[in-house]
Amino acid sequence: MNSRELFLANANGEHTTKTPIWLMRQAGRFLPEYRQVREKYTFEALAKSPKAAAEVTAQPVERFGFDAAIIFSDIMFVLEPIGINLTFDPGPKLSPFLETADQVDGYQRYNATEKLGFVADVVSETRKLVGNEKAVLGFAGAPFTILCYLCGLRGAKGMDKVYQFILNHPEAAHKVLDLLADVTIDYLKMQLDAGVDGVQIFDTWAGDLTCEEFKIWAKPYQAKIIKAIKADGHLIVAYARNNYHLFDEICSLDASVYGLDWRVPLSYAKAAANGAPLQGNFNPHQLLGSAASVVAETTKILNEMKDYSGYIFNLGHGILPNTPIENVQAMVDTVRNFDRT
Repeated sequence: MNSRELFLANANGEHTTKTPIWLMRQAGRFLPEYRQVREKYTFEALAKSPKAAAEVTAQPVERFGFDAAIIFSDIMFVLEPIGINLTFDPGPKLSPFLETADQVDGYQRYNATEKLGFVADVVSETRKLVGNEKAVLGFAGAPFTILCYLCGLRGAKGMDKVYQFILNHPEAAHKVLDLLADVTIDYLKMQLDAGVDGVQIFDTWAGDLTCEEFKIWAKPYQAKIIKAIKADGHLIVAYARNNYHLFDEICSLDASVYGLDWRVPLSYAKAAANGAPLQGNFNPHQLLGSAASVVAETTKILNEMKDYSGYIFNLGHGILPNTPIENVQAMVDTVRNFDRT
């Protein structure tokens, strides 16, 4: 069983003797070879240069032998074609922010292949580099998270702006969320048509909602996307950061795989998922300790998930830029050497 087969078997709920592994944000950030490429490009130029973006997508797979490559891109690109100015300096900057209801009427629907075709080209170039023995994953941001950035959230600051908009302009908020769901479906289908094996939807800021708020502002739009992707027989991973209090609701979304934040105990996740495939939940901060502690924590998770059919090892959030390379290698070696029989 090669890497791609191992990943897909677990994503489809099969029990295998080995555990697949990939890491969120593995393309870039902590790799010296990424920084070398990055010296030649701005972030936007790199992401929009298919051969270069494919190169950095493949780098962690080549170094560590991960079972899946996730394309190098940014969740904000879906906003530019609706009529938002998007720049990177170095992180994404949007203008104008969404503050009034009438702005929503000016947002444009678009064809993803026409406006975001460079991402499909990244997928094609990535497949050339990693071959057919590795899984390739695409991704997009969930509508609520994209709305947060559209309203002015940056980092963890600005959630007040999001609440100010959705509470004072609920009809407009639902309208833009529905628009974002539709363009995201088109965008993900474009990636799938280009050759990814599955897609992951990131709802980074849904965890800031209460459970009741999640059911109003986030869940319906995730559900719309998941239904559309699965209707064509494709694989989709649902991930939300800080999702412990939301996990029961998330597990009713009918996704292919549920991603785990490190705050969700595995025992609870297994019960809530009711046999559905799971991915996660290593705390990325734990990679900053000693290699021995990384091995111990990795082994602990592997033992807890040993008998669970359909498990993909991953972090509970993206890998941190200051993560020691040797600790990632220790993690990978531990996963590779672990026998689930």
